Amino acid sequence: MGKGLKVLIIPLDWGLGHATRCIPIIRYLIAKGHQITLAGEGKTASLLKAEFPNITMLHVRGYSISYAKKGWQFIPSILFQVPKIAFTIFHENRWLKKNIQIYQWDIVISDNRYGLYTKHAKTIFITHQLGMISGLGKIADGMLQKILYHFIERFDRCFVPDSENETNIAGNLSHPKLQPNNVKYIGPISRMENTHHTEEDIILLLLSGPEPQRSILENILIEQASKLKHQFICVRGLPSDKNKLEDLSNIQFINHLQAKDLNTYILKSKLVVCRTGYSTVMDLLKLQKSAIMVPTPGQTEQEYLAKRLNKLGWFSIQVQQNIDLASGIQHFHDNNATLPHMNFEGYRKSLDDFSIQYFGA
Repeated sequence: MGKGLKVLIIPLDWGLGHATRCIPIIRYLIAKGHQITLAGEGKTASLLKAEFPNITMLHVRGYSISYAKKGWQFIPSILFQVPKIAFTIFHENRWLKKNIQIYQWDIVISDNRYGLYTKHAKTIFITHQLGMISGLGKIADGMLQKILYHFIERFDRCFVPDSENETNIAGNLSHPKLQPNNVKYIGPISRMENTHHTEEDIILLLLSGPEPQRSILENILIEQASKLKHQFICVRGLPSDKNKLEDLSNIQFINHLQAKDLNTYILKSKLVVCRTGYSTVMDLLKLQKSAIMVPTPGQTEQEYLAKRLNKLGWFSIQVQQNIDLASGIQHFHDNNATLPHMNFEGYRKSLDDFSIQYFGA
């Protein structure tokens, strides 16, 4: 990108994945000499502030989506929260109109926040969810897609963090038949670096996502792991939580790790147990690390992605209500998955091309 642009970056607060996949973009723009502003609240803001303590962090209302305790309640729970989601989209658009007059941003980058469009700056919307899989049927999916495309097409460009070719990650999620008119596939993005580390006899339990499902999975994994002979490290995915669990004889608890340290722990571990979050999948593919994945119950995107990844043979999948950690570990020992090698640097050229188009070289 051309030098010295003012760039606002705001990721969705629905889990931490939207924030973590923005980290390499932020790093690249800083290296190119741009002035970055971040915005968010809660865990998302805490994570980005820890990674970039010298960057201005503004407060903007989050979506604060909550999950149901049971998978079958997920869709009704989300539908019940639609008015709150709509209000937040309206609020963030008002927030942007007010603050862009103050900060004079040249570019606004929104990761899955639909209200951050404006005529006063060039805008980028980041998402891998173009194909709707709501669980309510094709008619509902089509209606939802039409509504969301109405917002997406208000941005100058829609960046999709997936490969455009057949060796892609998200299948119908990122490659639906009907696409917005501003789509650009930029390849997968990951904050991780595949440096050399000696693998140790450790299993990494990597927790993430909104409550109460994060805690439900944590409790299940702790109960089962504590009865096994393996050594575990449990990264709880709680960047703003100061309450640490006491270590058990074979489980070490860590509330949160910054990107560099998490990178090291993943590479040192022989196996990862985690959610089927899209950003986590990208991180593991970049590091060529095997995993047992557990989709969040009722979250149709993760459930679809789990089925696809299992069919491709990339990762082992277990259902939360029937988790058997011991058999999953044994299955890992008996089967060596082959992960594809993908280009994780495409986003840089896409950002540069965007800048050349609108701001010159």
